[in-house]
Amino acid sequence: MGHWSVRMHVKAVIFDWAGTLVDFGSLAPVLSIQRVFKEAGTPVAVEEVRAGMGLGKLEHIRMLGASDRVAQAWAHGHDGAPFADKDAVLLHEAYRAVNRHVASERGKLISGALKASRALRERDIAIGTTTGYSRDIMEHVIAVARAQGFEADAVVCADDVPESRPSPLAVYHAMVLLGVYPASSVIKVDDTVPGLMEGKAAGAWTVGVSETGNEMGLTEEAFAALPARERLELANAAAKRLTDAGADYVVGSVAEIPAIVDDVNERLADGERPELLEYEPTAA
Repeated sequence: MGHWSVRMHVKAVIFDWAGTLVDFGSLAPVLSIQRVFKEAGTPVAVEEVRAGMGLGKLEHIRMLGASDRVAQAWAHGHDGAPFADKDAVLLHEAYRAVNRHVASERGKLISGALKASRALRERDIAIGTTTGYSRDIMEHVIAVARAQGFEADAVVCADDVPESRPSPLAVYHAMVLLGVYPASSVIKVDDTVPGLMEGKAAGAWTVGVSETGNEMGLTEEAFAALPARERLELANAAAKRLTDAGADYVVGSVAEIPAIVDDVNERLADGERPELLEYEPTAA
């Protein structure tokens, strides 16, 4: 017979990977998608790719191919043939082959990630992860992260669930693997809007990462080289986009997560619960 504790507390933190734990600037997905579209004769801009970041990569490619500008350019370069689902599938296969290599190359842990994960472990808080990457790509990233001392208790990939972000299924799956519930005892950390939506749709607390991921989109070196005022302006603009998307908190990087856990624990003790986003699945 289960025992229901009156005092709720944080039991798990579920992180995104690229732009949150590894790959400062979340460049591996962007570079890989750009490469396969260019090789298919339809170059795409960084801004166009970043608009769909956080989605499962097949869905991301479908969305990109359906956008007005890319759809027109595709038809122009393919004898008038419109961008079709078979094209998305072929591009996704090419993407997986390219990204296996690029994601591993960009697998350096973001500063503060290891220290934050150790702080969570010391408090018996489980560490889960979700990603828009497929399992074959993630196996390489997991190995690179492990070599640097980071290991998650659960890794849920885009192809592990029937529907990827912004669906809550990957968070639910991670919760099952971690053996934690309810969702209000979970914090979801992500640098993209679809990744935050995934957490909100599950009923978890959400934390947006503003400086190391997709919203900033700069390498660590480029970010550090910015004049202080410009860095602050860009960081504030990135934080506002994440806040506007409904993030409960916004941090510069995952280094700040232990302090967020403290605050969430106080809110839970006061009887507060995160807002549940109503999510409507896409038609099959």
